[in-house]
Amino acid sequence: MKNLNNVIMKWLGKNRTLSLPRRYMGKVLTYFYTSYYANKGIIVTLVDSNSWQAPETLNLIKQIKAETEMGLLDPEAYQICITTRKTEKITGDVAEVGVYKGGSAKLICETTKKPVHLFDTFEGLPDLSRLDNPEQFKKGDYSVPFESVKNYLKNYPNVHFYKGLFPSTAGPIKNKTFSFVHLDVDLYESTLDCLEFFYPRMNKGGVIISHDYPGAKGVKKAFDEFFGGKPEMIISSTGCNQCLVIKV
Repeated sequence: MKNLNNVIMKWLGKNRTLSLPRRYMGKVLTYFYTSYYANKGIIVTLVDSNSWQAPETLNLIKQIKAETEMGLLDPEAYQICITTRKTEKITGDVAEVGVYKGGSAKLICETTKKPVHLFDTFEGLPDLSRLDNPEQFKKGDYSVPFESVKNYLKNYPNVHFYKGLFPSTAGPIKNKTFSFVHLDVDLYESTLDCLEFFYPRMNKGGVIISHDYPGAKGVKKAFDEFFGGKPEMIISSTGCNQCLVIKV
């Protein structure tokens, strides 16, 4: 029976978009999206399809995951798409630090018409601090050839690449402001450097999303420490390794 249950769970969770004409929180939901993960079971993403093009976005996530490795759960990728779209009305550019193979960057590029600034060492993670977990990360993890990522995103003319350790590469954008920033840098010092740079440059209503909160202790400590005395709340989603902060 246990094996049968596992088979059913995997079938239900194969990136399916299914009709669900039920009421939830006062809205009619016409879709839900299920994904199966061995360590989490089925994650169900509820979608209000009246608000935006839900099936198209879910199909985009599936397409990108078929093209390249993207270390995000489907609901995390979905949140990036929603937030990029919702912050289009806010003044400012878009940025991502921690590009890896370009999967999440493509999600962003497909969703925004704004300039997109992409930062990565393209040589893997830098040295860890004592606040990071050496059993989780090590120097050089996530190294990807720069040219392969640049080629993957070559069809997006408004994308700007910055190779090297952030924020030493941030000079060209120091006078810009931002509506949306996605961070996926894994480590304490890298996360803190990103927050110190971008926070004062975020326009009101702009959003910072970070991966690895609370899953990486260094990332969590950097966010908790940085926003401890600030008015913004750190919002994290149950079942996801992601948080967001809205600039007030």
